[in-house]
Amino acid sequence: RGNQFHDDDGATTGTSNAANATNSTSKSQSPSEKEEHALLVLASKYRMNTDLRRSIFCIIMGSMDCEDAFEKLVRGGMLKGKAERDVIRVLIECCSQEKSYNPYYAHLANRICEYQPSCNFTLRLTYWDAFKQFDSMKDRKAANLAKLLAHLVCNGRGLNLNVLKVIEIDNDGMSEKAIIFLMVLFTTLLETFDDPLQVTGLFEAAFASSKKKRKRSMGDEEDLPDDDGDGLKESLLLFLLQYTKASPKNVKKSQFRTN
Repeated sequence: RGNQFHDDDGATTGTSNAANATNSTSKSQSPSEKEEHALLVLASKYRMNTDLRRSIFCIIMGSMDCEDAFEKLVRGGMLKGKAERDVIRVLIECCSQEKSYNPYYAHLANRICEYQPSCNFTLRLTYWDAFKQFDSMKDRKAANLAKLLAHLVCNGRGLNLNVLKVIEIDNDGMSEKAIIFLMVLFTTLLETFDDPLQVTGLFEAAFASSKKKRKRSMGDEEDLPDDDGDGLKESLLLFLLQYTKASPKNVKKSQFRTN
């Protein structure tokens, strides 16, 4: 067990934080007991304030690899009902707290969403909640969440760039954390594909998803006027044309380069 998983992208389970916590445990404990104690200490630090969240945290952080974590979550009945919401929220919190981005979390999230597609909606809601915290968010967290979203969007199992529609992009200025998030996201997307048309396709999918048919309360379908797609397009165009020129990477003492 424990923090030794490597995949093709260099993903590794666990964090250096877990290793540090292990060093503070009693020498009389067995290795497994020390690891369990370290994970519980770390769970408390991350404010995992329910038994369910602590259990999910220990599975995600203490499993051998992505498949091991997934199987434990399934066996524990944690990918159904309300429990699945906690799984997604704990996973994203763990990813955001890493000292450097770890693709392990993206692989696990993809595996979970493949098994339980409804988790894509929870991912969307969790990101929307995160966007509300830009003003108080640390640079590292913004960068980690951006890279995770880029991985999930490229995977194309349900989440797309339409999730960005709730971010307010205007001429009056944005928080540096919001700019870092978007810059890291778009940079990662551009670096992922050799063909620019593939990136264009991701944007087009996001704009199109905002204009899908809606259902009336009576069950009939109709095309309702909805400018979400156009609004998202205008917002992202504004960011790419205006804010990239004043990117944090070009601002003195900005933390952009370290993320």
